[in-house]
Amino acid sequence: MKKLVECLPQLLTNLCISFTVATLVFTAFDYSKETMRRERIYEMLLICAVATVLQYILFSGNVVKRLSYLWRMVLFALVLLPVIAFCAVAFRWFPTGQVEYWIVFAGCFLAGYVIISLVFEVGFRLRRKVYDDALGRYKKDRNK
Repeated sequence: MKKLVECLPQLLTNLCISFTVATLVFTAFDYSKETMRRERIYEMLLICAVATVLQYILFSGNVVKRLSYLWRMVLFALVLLPVIAFCAVAFRWFPTGQVEYWIVFAGCFLAGYVIISLVFEVGFRLRRKVYDDALGRYKKDRNK
């Protein structure tokens, strides 16, 4: 419980960031409308909250400790997809009785997941390079 309270500010920050990005992406694809429906905002907030909690559980190292990064990514997708599919049904995003819509839905989920994963991977690699360079400078200065 103590760890959860300690990480709550970071969880809320991550939720705010993901919700802001989701809102910006949604409005970019739906730019013909001047406003967003209140229900759509709540839907996105729900999905962002679930994704943020899953991200904490799988990637923080505080809950799941001994699992490879690949399996964490797979588990994240396998848990998040049914949640988003439930939202698709509950909030009537498309006619759920037609297989074609589900194929497009799954394709969009996978494409979005791959894009987000690649963005995170590039970000992590850039950050790692900065840290490796700083460590190299430290070791060089220390050996003088």
